[in-house]
This record gives sequence, C-alpha cells and structure tokens, in this order.
Amino acid sequence: MRYTIDKRPSYAVLEVALAEGEEIETKPGAMMTQSAGIENETSIGGDDGVMGIAKRAISDERGLVENKYYAVADDAEVTLVPDHPGDITAINVTERGPIKSQSGSLLAWEPLVERSTEMNNRSNLFSSGELTVLGISGQGMAFVSSYGSMYEKEVTPEEPLTVDEDHLVAWTDGLSMDRRKDGSIKSTMLGGEGFVTELSGEGHVWLQTRNPLTLMAGGAGHEDDDAAGGPSVDDFI
Repeated sequence: MRYTIDKRPSYAVLEVALAEGEEIETKPGAMMTQSAGIENETSIGGDDGVMGIAKRAISDERGLVENKYYAVADDAEVTLVPDHPGDITAINVTERGPIKSQSGSLLAWEPLVERSTEMNNRSNLFSSGELTVLGISGQGMAFVSSYGSMYEKEVTPEEPLTVDEDHLVAWTDGLSMDRRKDGSIKSTMLGGEGFVTELSGEGHVWLQTRNPLTLMAGGAGHEDDDAAGGPSVDDFI
C-alpha cells in the first residue's frame, strides 16, 4: 500500500494506491473516488443503527458499519475524505504500539489493525457525553481525522500535558489520565463547565485545533453572516 495526504490541513484528502490483493477498511461514507481496479464490500455489526453525517463526524459509531476496498489489479486507487472540514494524519500502529482515539476520528485502517470500544471509566471522557474512546492495536497503518489542523505533542514524566479534552483526537496507550472540571472552559453544547484532562507518563498526543462540538452548535456570529447565529452544520454539508 502507498498513500499520500493532500489538501491539508483544512480539507484533507487521503489517496491510497493498492497492489492486487491488498485492501483497506474505512468508516462509512469515507470514499470519494475509486478506480476501475477497486471493488468493495460492506459489513454491518451492532444493533444501534447508522447515525447521520454530522453526528458521525464527532460522535461514537462503535464500528457499526465498515467498508472494505480491495484491489483486483495493481495500482488501483481509492480516495478517502472525512465528513467534516479538517486534517488527516497517518499513525503507524506497529511502531507506536496500542493507541486510544476518539472513536469518530478513525477514518481508515489496514486489515491487521484491530479496534475495540473502550467502555467503563473512559466511556464519558468527553464533555459532550457522546464521544467515546476506541482502542486501536495490531499491525499496520491507521488514518485519523481532526476538526481543524492536527497538532501533536510529546508527554514526558517531566512535562505532563493538560488539555481541553474535546480537542483530543488520539493518544498512545499507557499515558495516565486525570480528569477534572475547569470553570474557565465552557461546554459548547451544555453551557456549563467543561473538562480538562492531565496526561502524564511518557507518550504522544494528537490534538485538533478546533472543538468539534461547534460543528453541531454553530460558532460565534460574524458581520457577513446571513443570521446572527453564525455557521451551522448546514454550512459544512
């Protein structure tokens, strides 16, 4: 498999070239184009149904539906895009080891990459109450999308990192996480206090430069807006 990521960071496009017999799996709705040498199949699991496009952009779909694209000829190509404005980053799961991610951020992955929904103490990690955590392990490449640009930070025992958790995209497994309310951060959807998470230990963190909840709630008004409410989901789809 070969890949390139173009049009970064605002409207990223993942271009994947496959040799005959190779395949890539994706979240639903990710395919933009495919060449004549690509065939696909869809698998469905779970019992909660498929969510709408805007909701899928920022919330947990729990792997209900996935598409598999496989090559029946060399140099077959498929282009993949997230369903919200932003960036795409490739993560080598083999080298990084297991990682955790916001479940809605996983765009595509190679067949030997394994996914599992992380419940229990991390099920309500995000301020929205809708974003949950996906475990990513195994071998191969995973591609994650962000709302806005992707911003990466290293965490060391000497330098822990405190983040507004709705900006979290992914982090390496093994980092310790301490969650607390922060009155200086307001939840876009709920209007109350937001949460911050301190990550400590040693690892890597992927962050998004925009809060995805604004995709649902709309941003601040602008002088050239047609209405005072600012941009809404309809502006992006």
